[in-house]
Amino acid sequence: MKTAKIPSLLLLSLSLFSLSAVAADTLPAKDPVNTNQCFGCHASAIKTLSTRGAHKNVNCVACHDIPKEHMSAPSKENRPTTHFEYAACGQCHTEQHKDIMDPKYHYEWALKNTPPTYAQFRELTGDNSFRDVQFRLPRFHSSIVTDLANVRSDGRYQYKKYTDLSKPGAPLWEALTDTRPEEGDKIKPSKTLSLTWRPQKGREIMGRSDCLKCKTNDNMLDYAYLGKRDPKAPLAFDDPDHKVLKTVNNSFNCITCHDPHSAEPRIVFDHLIEAMSHKDFKDSNYQKNVGKTGYPKIEVIEMGVRGYPRKIAILDKANSNYMCGQCHQGHNRSETFYKDSDGSLAHEKNAIDRNGWSVGTYFAGNPLERWNLVRGLGLYNGIDKATGVKTVSTDHYHMETVVASKHGQAGVGCTDCHFAKKENGTLEHQPSLPTLKYKNTCARSDCHGNPNGDNWSEGQAAYMVATIQQRYRIHKERLERYGLAARDLLIKAKVGEVKIPDDQYKKLQDAYSLYLHTTGFYFSDYSKGVHDPSGFEETSSYVIKNLRTATAEAQKAVK
Repeated sequence: MKTAKIPSLLLLSLSLFSLSAVAADTLPAKDPVNTNQCFGCHASAIKTLSTRGAHKNVNCVACHDIPKEHMSAPSKENRPTTHFEYAACGQCHTEQHKDIMDPKYHYEWALKNTPPTYAQFRELTGDNSFRDVQFRLPRFHSSIVTDLANVRSDGRYQYKKYTDLSKPGAPLWEALTDTRPEEGDKIKPSKTLSLTWRPQKGREIMGRSDCLKCKTNDNMLDYAYLGKRDPKAPLAFDDPDHKVLKTVNNSFNCITCHDPHSAEPRIVFDHLIEAMSHKDFKDSNYQKNVGKTGYPKIEVIEMGVRGYPRKIAILDKANSNYMCGQCHQGHNRSETFYKDSDGSLAHEKNAIDRNGWSVGTYFAGNPLERWNLVRGLGLYNGIDKATGVKTVSTDHYHMETVVASKHGQAGVGCTDCHFAKKENGTLEHQPSLPTLKYKNTCARSDCHGNPNGDNWSEGQAAYMVATIQQRYRIHKERLERYGLAARDLLIKAKVGEVKIPDDQYKKLQDAYSLYLHTTGFYFSDYSKGVHDPSGFEETSSYVIKNLRTATAEAQKAVK
């Protein structure tokens, strides 16, 4: 896919110094084309989408620069360029564009000087020390790919102006400079300390290029579906991430959630489309409930007009849990699975030929459900070195947790809490912490406000969140305490200090494996229990009781 060379006036409007809405004449005026002529070739998906919805009267030139040669003799060489930058949508959607570029909540968060991490958990090394996970920088969605390249490249990609770190929105290669271009597609170790949000992460941008799909959709049509290598597709998911990074220039585009041809709510992330449509997921939480409140139906559309498969999915009703969940989910493709029977490889991590449940998320609403799924299939992801226990790995299961919660089942979505509702009834396009805007989130009249809800004040909403998070901390402390006791006994059994009968030994191993999965599942949930309060308390209570029982029975059997 060609990316349009952005006119200088447009670059100015998108610069880090501009926080105002973009005027309708920001993009150069272009003569409209005969859309029926375009539909002569783009007769299937493009025509279908372009002739329905709010954008049905928008001409193709609003988003594409179309060479005259393409209209007379279309070819790959004269293919139209596409404007992916925010200002392209901002020509009409000026209010939303202003929201995206507004740093007010990020600055307000910084002024509060809140604790610098999302979560802490005890490093189970016997010394009871804490480990910080997911460093909390106030990241702007409008510059997320720029920030990522800067902090995860071992000092290679540097901001041209350091203070631009504190300002939202900039085309990637306008903001950064490559200080070591001679390294090509690979990062070489340097003396520069690579800053990162998560200290356990390495030097690479993401370690694999498909993770960049959560930061930008500039090149979404350059991949074949599921990232499989195709001779006609310019990119594949196993390409070096730096190679892919150099093909993009804009962060987290509007088109990630909104179809540009029809303006309908959509999903473009391959793995989530699979999870919501593949027959292997027919028993998942989503497919069993599809059509109910909180579980919108989808229309899968084949977009493979370039000679290789490419799909999107249109939601029949806007639901931000799935739109945001394209990135805020844990998909199985990033995991390696081994067989219980002989330890052989079942599914290799990031293999591009996987399908079914082994690619997408299973919509497990809690760690117990996912652990039972993987172990029930006779699979595991790794071995805990200290104890020898087979483990089930975790990712950030934000969407799954919310979808299965009472809020999700009632139709409440991410934007209901992370976007504030304005006086005119629209939602701000500015994701930020709900704690900065209780009046327009929890305490709204259509939520816990008056007259339709509990008549909460802002203070009561804040108190409820603080209470939930305190209960979360108490459960977390108990999880760690009983997890440490089980771990100590398992280590003794592994090194031969004690002999535990097989039945009690397996029960203890399973309890500890489930504990590890539970901590990973919930401790990567930045809400500290708010996304699903009752679900967390019920699951963690079960895991705690399971640990206590298994440990007590093993100790008794040893004696």
